[in-house]
Amino acid sequence: MNLIESFRIALQALLSNKLRALLTMLGIIIGVGAVIGMLAMGNGFQGFLNSQFAQLGAGNFYVAPFIDSNRIDVLTSARLTASDARAIMQPGRAPAVSQVAIEFSGNAQVSAGGQRRTYSVRAVNPEWFEVTPQDLGPGRLFTSDENQDRARVAVLGSIVAERMFGDINSAVGQRLDLNGVGFDVIGVLTTPEGTFSIGADPAEAIFIPYHTGVARLYRNQVNDRIDVSIITIKARSVNEVDEAIRQVTAILREQHRLTYQDNDFSIINPEQIAAQLNSVIGAFNSFLGLVAGISLVVGGIGIMNIMLVSVTERTREIGLRRAVGAKQRDILWQFLIEALVLCLIGAAIGTVLGYGLSFIGTFVLVSLFNAEGAEATVNMSNIMLASSIAAIIGIIFGFFPALQASRLNPIEALRTE
Repeated sequence: MNLIESFRIALQALLSNKLRALLTMLGIIIGVGAVIGMLAMGNGFQGFLNSQFAQLGAGNFYVAPFIDSNRIDVLTSARLTASDARAIMQPGRAPAVSQVAIEFSGNAQVSAGGQRRTYSVRAVNPEWFEVTPQDLGPGRLFTSDENQDRARVAVLGSIVAERMFGDINSAVGQRLDLNGVGFDVIGVLTTPEGTFSIGADPAEAIFIPYHTGVARLYRNQVNDRIDVSIITIKARSVNEVDEAIRQVTAILREQHRLTYQDNDFSIINPEQIAAQLNSVIGAFNSFLGLVAGISLVVGGIGIMNIMLVSVTERTREIGLRRAVGAKQRDILWQFLIEALVLCLIGAAIGTVLGYGLSFIGTFVLVSLFNAEGAEATVNMSNIMLASSIAAIIGIIFGFFPALQASRLNPIEALRTE
């Protein structure tokens, strides 16, 4: 018996008992659909996280005045200053570093047009807008001269501009007070709300020159050990981030005169964090796939059960086939292919179900996790994986009934009523 004939007979057997075949395939359908849907949601969330980290800027890492509370040297206190940033940018000291941006941030009472609100005010140097990707709308950014001259100018996030002045175009040229100090609005950022950022959401923040902020707004909060909240450093290329971190660490330890002591600063590498998160999400995806795969095993048990019933029902048919010359291997292949066809049809229907679950997964990611832009994606590799497992289960669980059918005595089978 050739394979094409075996598949034709298998399909005829399934069509003769449509409802029973559908119920038998149900475990496979649910299993394949669950595997594909779960992996699609995992892929979507993983892609969302990677896109969020990419918004921080390729090749960027951060230095913060933070000390691990479990450090050995309890006498060390945190330290990070603008002079550290200048040391990093001295020619030849950190050749792997391209740019350095500094920031000191805090909250301030913002008054304009009879309104009073509290917003995060981020005092940054002009390089910050180059190192950290931002979208500029109406107006302009402040310059290095304005930073050095401690000019009272401000760049607003789009939400701040809309709430304080009605719309972003009306904000430019207006005046607002930050903790009672007057500032002129010179520009508005149109960076989308919710953009991943170290610090306050750019859309809901106010940016002023660093020296202006330190001298006028935060003079009571800075000291000779900390006058910078965070230093953003851009490596010359993504491949040189590790080398740049090594060079910056050496410079800061020298600046802070550390020998045997622990670092009195912390370095945050988003790429490393992203890699760790991807590893965790990958493991979680595997776990979800394993859990969903259990239903495939349950479906396989159902197939074995119904195939054993089918062998019993078709004992006389088996005897007739053996009587007209069919060999044991022909009977074995006939029932094995029938189990395989059951699984493959179930896998096809399950794939459609998996696509449906991926759309639901996208809705869940966006609605529950506020993951705008996240999209559960079905990969062909996931479909092939689920379908292959279903086929293997069909062969494994269909083998015993097929073997039992092939070993039936043809004379006794013909006597069966």
